Amino acid sequence: MKTSDDVQEVNSEFSSRSNKSYRKELEEIEEEWNNYRRALRGVEKETFDKLIDYAKIHATAGNELGHYQPFETFLLSILLEQQMEIMRLKRKLEGQVEVDEEY
Repeated sequence: MKTSDDVQEVNSEFSSRSNKSYRKELEEIEEEWNNYRRALRGVEKETFDKLIDYAKIHATAGNELGHYQPFETFLLSILLEQQMEIMRLKRKLEGQVEVDEEY
């Protein structure tokens, strides 16, 4: 059975988490995955860094989400950027955009 101390601890944890900016959460996620990154080689490491960059591109949107799970927002930002790249490449293949045009 939960005591008032347990409830207070959960509320305190939620409050401190909700006061933390999404940008700060991204820094923490990046730090947590640093050992994984170091184990990657060459193009894998470059690709990993690009995924982190994708998440950072959408940090403002992540901040606007009042209640969030930082890692879920991080993953959704990456998926959004990848989908935009797929759409850009499809348009390029269809001859609708120039080679260097950004989406």
